[in-house]
Amino acid sequence: MNHIPLLVIVLFAMSFILPMIFRLFSSGPRDKARVVVEYAQRRGYVLDNPSVARALDSSRLEMLRNPDLRNSIKASSDIADIEGLDNGTGDWLGFTCNLRSKQVTIFNLSVTLQRSNTGGGSIPYKVAKIRAAGLPRFSLGRNSVLHTVENVVGKMVGAPKATIDVDARQYPEFSAHYWIRGSDPGTVTAFLSPDKIRFLETAKLQGILATNEKYLVYFEDGVLLGEKDFDSFIARVEILVANML
Repeated sequence: MNHIPLLVIVLFAMSFILPMIFRLFSSGPRDKARVVVEYAQRRGYVLDNPSVARALDSSRLEMLRNPDLRNSIKASSDIADIEGLDNGTGDWLGFTCNLRSKQVTIFNLSVTLQRSNTGGGSIPYKVAKIRAAGLPRFSLGRNSVLHTVENVVGKMVGAPKATIDVDARQYPEFSAHYWIRGSDPGTVTAFLSPDKIRFLETAKLQGILATNEKYLVYFEDGVLLGEKDFDSFIARVEILVANML
Protein backbone atom coordinates (compact mmCIF):
# COMPACT_ATOMS: atom_id res chain seq x y z
CA MET A 1 0.00 0.00 0.00
CA ASN A 2 1.34 3.42 -0.98
CA HIS A 3 1.41 5.68 2.09
CA ILE A 4 2.98 8.66 0.35
CA PRO A 5 -0.34 10.48 -0.45
CA LEU A 6 -1.45 10.12 3.19
CA LEU A 7 1.92 11.38 4.41
CA VAL A 8 1.67 14.39 2.10
CA ILE A 9 -1.79 15.24 3.46
CA VAL A 10 -0.61 14.95 7.07
CA LEU A 11 2.44 17.11 6.45
CA PHE A 12 0.30 19.68 4.63
CA ALA A 13 -2.11 19.88 7.58
CA MET A 14 0.75 20.14 10.06
CA SER A 15 2.31 22.97 8.05
CA PHE A 16 -0.78 25.07 8.78
CA ILE A 17 -1.93 23.91 12.21
CA LEU A 18 1.29 23.46 14.18
CA PRO A 19 2.89 26.84 13.36
CA MET A 20 -0.25 28.57 14.65
CA ILE A 21 -0.20 26.49 17.83
CA PHE A 22 3.54 27.21 18.22
CA ARG A 23 2.77 30.94 18.15
CA LEU A 24 0.10 30.34 20.78
CA PHE A 25 2.70 28.61 22.98
CA SER A 26 5.45 31.21 22.85
CA SER A 27 6.13 32.72 26.30
CA GLY A 28 3.58 35.56 26.31
CA PRO A 29 0.72 33.78 24.54
CA ARG A 30 1.40 30.63 26.57
CA ASP A 31 0.69 32.56 29.79
CA LYS A 32 -2.51 33.98 28.30
CA ALA A 33 -3.57 30.51 27.19
CA ARG A 34 -3.03 29.20 30.70
CA VAL A 35 -5.38 31.91 32.05
CA VAL A 36 -8.13 30.70 29.68
CA VAL A 37 -7.62 27.06 30.66
CA GLU A 38 -7.62 27.76 34.40
CA TYR A 39 -10.73 29.96 34.12
CA ALA A 40 -12.66 27.32 32.18
CA GLN A 41 -11.64 24.60 34.63
CA ARG A 42 -12.69 26.69 37.66
CA ARG A 43 -16.10 27.39 36.12
CA GLY A 44 -16.62 23.84 34.94
CA TYR A 45 -16.75 24.83 31.26
CA VAL A 46 -15.70 22.47 28.47
CA LEU A 47 -12.52 23.31 26.56
CA ASP A 48 -12.92 22.89 22.81
CA ASN A 49 -9.37 21.56 22.41
CA PRO A 50 -8.32 19.83 25.65
CA SER A 51 -5.25 18.44 23.89
CA VAL A 52 -3.97 22.00 23.38
CA ALA A 53 -4.50 22.71 27.08
CA ARG A 54 -2.59 19.57 28.03
CA ALA A 55 0.30 20.67 25.80
CA LEU A 56 0.84 24.00 27.55
CA ASP A 57 3.99 22.78 29.26
CA SER A 58 5.27 20.77 26.29
CA SER A 59 8.36 21.59 24.29
CA ARG A 60 8.05 22.23 20.58
CA LEU A 61 9.55 18.82 19.85
CA GLU A 62 6.97 17.15 22.07
CA MET A 63 4.24 19.10 20.29
CA LEU A 64 5.49 17.91 16.90
CA ARG A 65 5.23 14.34 18.15
CA ASN A 66 1.72 14.85 19.59
CA PRO A 67 -0.85 13.40 17.13
CA ASP A 68 -3.78 14.96 19.04
CA LEU A 69 -2.72 18.50 18.11
CA ARG A 70 -3.29 17.74 14.42
CA ASN A 71 -6.99 17.31 15.21
CA SER A 72 -7.37 20.68 16.93
CA ILE A 73 -10.49 22.64 15.97
CA LYS A 74 -10.56 26.38 15.33
CA ALA A 75 -13.47 27.92 17.23
CA SER A 76 -14.14 30.31 14.35
CA SER A 77 -14.10 27.71 11.59
CA ASP A 78 -17.90 27.51 11.33
CA ILE A 79 -18.54 31.27 11.52
CA ALA A 80 -15.93 32.42 9.00
CA ASP A 81 -18.77 33.26 6.58
CA ILE A 82 -19.81 36.14 8.85
CA GLU A 83 -18.51 39.46 7.59
CA GLY A 84 -15.60 40.69 9.68
CA LEU A 85 -14.72 37.30 11.16
CA ASP A 86 -12.84 35.73 8.27
CA ASN A 87 -9.03 35.55 8.33
CA GLY A 88 -9.14 34.94 12.08
CA THR A 89 -6.40 33.36 14.22
CA GLY A 90 -5.69 32.71 17.89
CA ASP A 91 -8.94 30.83 18.54
CA TRP A 92 -7.57 27.41 19.48
CA LEU A 93 -8.50 27.83 23.15
CA GLY A 94 -12.23 28.39 23.20
CA PHE A 95 -14.56 26.90 25.78
CA THR A 96 -18.25 26.04 25.76
CA CYS A 97 -20.83 26.76 28.43
CA ASN A 98 -24.62 26.66 28.68
CA LEU A 99 -26.48 29.95 29.09
CA ARG A 100 -30.23 29.67 29.53
CA SER A 101 -30.20 26.23 27.86
CA LYS A 102 -28.21 27.51 24.86
CA GLN A 103 -24.77 26.15 23.97
CA VAL A 104 -22.34 29.06 23.83
CA THR A 105 -18.68 29.01 22.81
CA ILE A 106 -16.45 31.84 24.06
CA PHE A 107 -13.07 32.70 22.56
CA ASN A 108 -10.62 35.40 21.51
CA LEU A 109 -10.09 36.02 17.81
CA SER A 110 -7.54 38.14 15.99
CA VAL A 111 -8.78 39.10 12.52
CA THR A 112 -6.20 40.02 9.90
CA LEU A 113 -6.95 43.13 7.88
CA GLN A 114 -6.46 42.95 4.14
CA ARG A 115 -5.52 46.52 3.26
CA SER A 116 -2.98 47.24 0.53
CA ASN A 117 -2.34 50.77 1.79
CA THR A 118 -1.50 49.75 5.37
CA GLY A 119 0.23 46.44 4.77
CA GLY A 120 -2.17 44.50 6.98
CA GLY A 121 -2.61 44.58 10.74
CA SER A 122 -5.22 42.87 12.90
CA ILE A 123 -8.22 43.56 15.13
CA PRO A 124 -8.73 41.59 18.37
CA TYR A 125 -12.28 40.48 19.13
CA LYS A 126 -14.06 38.87 22.05
CA VAL A 127 -16.44 36.38 20.44
CA ALA A 128 -19.46 34.36 21.55
CA LYS A 129 -21.14 31.96 19.14
CA ILE A 130 -24.54 30.81 20.34
CA ARG A 131 -25.99 27.69 18.76
CA ALA A 132 -29.32 28.70 17.25
CA ALA A 133 -30.11 27.14 13.88
CA GLY A 134 -32.70 28.50 11.51
CA LEU A 135 -32.29 32.22 12.15
CA PRO A 136 -32.53 34.70 9.25
CA ARG A 137 -29.19 35.98 7.98
CA PHE A 138 -28.41 39.49 9.20
CA SER A 139 -25.94 41.62 11.11
CA LEU A 140 -26.56 44.69 13.23
CA GLY A 141 -24.62 47.13 15.36
CA ARG A 142 -24.42 50.69 16.57
CA ASN A 143 -23.59 53.45 14.10
CA SER A 144 -19.93 54.46 14.01
CA VAL A 145 -17.45 56.34 11.88
CA LEU A 146 -16.11 53.02 10.56
CA HIS A 147 -19.58 51.90 9.52
CA THR A 148 -20.19 55.20 7.73
CA VAL A 149 -16.86 54.90 5.87
CA GLU A 150 -17.64 51.31 4.83
CA ASN A 151 -20.99 52.43 3.39
CA VAL A 152 -19.39 55.28 1.45
CA VAL A 153 -16.64 53.04 0.06
CA GLY A 154 -19.18 50.37 -0.89
CA LYS A 155 -21.19 52.89 -2.90
CA MET A 156 -18.07 54.29 -4.55
CA VAL A 157 -16.95 50.88 -5.81
CA GLY A 158 -20.44 49.88 -6.87
CA ALA A 159 -20.96 47.31 -4.09
CA PRO A 160 -23.34 48.90 -1.59
CA LYS A 161 -24.35 46.87 1.46
CA ALA A 162 -27.90 45.50 1.63
CA THR A 163 -29.34 47.61 4.44
CA ILE A 164 -32.65 47.10 6.25
CA ASP A 165 -34.66 49.96 7.70
CA VAL A 166 -37.15 49.89 10.56
CA ASP A 167 -39.96 52.38 11.08
CA ALA A 168 -38.24 55.49 12.45
CA ARG A 169 -41.54 56.82 13.78
CA GLN A 170 -42.14 53.65 15.81
CA TYR A 171 -38.51 53.10 16.84
CA PRO A 172 -36.79 56.51 16.78
CA GLU A 173 -33.99 55.54 19.19
CA PHE A 174 -33.12 52.37 17.30
CA SER A 175 -33.27 54.06 13.89
CA ALA A 176 -31.00 56.86 15.06
CA HIS A 177 -28.30 54.65 16.56
CA TYR A 178 -28.32 51.23 14.84
CA TRP A 179 -27.75 49.75 11.38
CA ILE A 180 -29.03 46.44 10.05
CA ARG A 181 -27.73 44.50 7.04
CA GLY A 182 -29.42 41.54 5.39
CA SER A 183 -30.66 40.25 2.08
CA ASP A 184 -34.20 39.35 3.18
CA PRO A 185 -35.84 42.31 4.98
CA GLY A 186 -39.10 40.46 5.55
CA THR A 187 -37.67 37.56 7.57
CA VAL A 188 -35.26 39.80 9.46
CA THR A 189 -37.90 42.33 10.55
CA ALA A 190 -40.20 39.45 11.49
CA PHE A 191 -37.47 38.05 13.74
CA LEU A 192 -36.70 41.45 15.26
CA SER A 193 -39.96 41.76 17.16
CA PRO A 194 -40.97 44.99 18.94
CA ASP A 195 -39.72 43.55 22.25
CA LYS A 196 -36.31 42.74 20.75
CA ILE A 197 -35.96 46.17 19.20
CA ARG A 198 -36.91 47.87 22.45
CA PHE A 199 -34.32 45.74 24.23
CA LEU A 200 -31.65 46.78 21.71
CA GLU A 201 -32.64 50.44 22.09
CA THR A 202 -31.76 50.30 25.78
CA ALA A 203 -28.93 47.71 25.65
CA LYS A 204 -26.37 50.00 23.98
CA LEU A 205 -24.45 47.10 22.46
CA GLN A 206 -20.68 47.47 22.43
CA GLY A 207 -20.29 45.08 19.51
CA ILE A 208 -22.03 43.44 16.56
CA LEU A 209 -24.75 40.78 16.38
CA ALA A 210 -24.72 38.52 13.33
CA THR A 211 -26.07 35.16 12.22
CA ASN A 212 -25.33 32.27 9.93
CA GLU A 213 -27.16 28.99 9.42
CA LYS A 214 -26.03 27.58 12.79
CA TYR A 215 -25.31 30.46 15.15
CA LEU A 216 -26.19 33.81 16.58
CA VAL A 217 -22.79 35.46 17.02
CA TYR A 218 -21.85 38.43 19.18
CA PHE A 219 -18.41 40.02 18.92
CA GLU A 220 -16.86 43.19 20.27
CA ASP A 221 -13.44 44.82 20.21
CA GLY A 222 -10.89 43.74 22.79
CA VAL A 223 -9.24 40.72 24.38
CA LEU A 224 -10.45 38.47 27.17
CA LEU A 225 -7.46 38.51 29.53
CA GLY A 226 -8.66 37.60 33.00
CA GLU A 227 -11.50 36.38 35.19
CA LYS A 228 -13.27 39.74 35.33
CA ASP A 229 -13.10 40.08 31.53
CA PHE A 230 -14.62 36.65 31.02
CA ASP A 231 -17.30 37.10 33.70
CA SER A 232 -18.48 40.48 32.39
CA PHE A 233 -18.47 39.34 28.75
CA ILE A 234 -20.39 36.16 29.54
CA ALA A 235 -22.90 38.20 31.57
CA ARG A 236 -23.53 40.44 28.53
CA VAL A 237 -23.93 37.40 26.30
CA GLU A 238 -26.42 35.82 28.70
CA ILE A 239 -28.55 38.98 28.58
CA LEU A 240 -28.50 38.79 24.78
CA VAL A 241 -29.56 35.13 24.87
CA ALA A 242 -32.42 35.93 27.22
CA ASN A 243 -33.74 38.74 25.05
CA MET A 244 -32.93 37.68 21.49
CA LEU A 245 -33.65 33.94 21.49
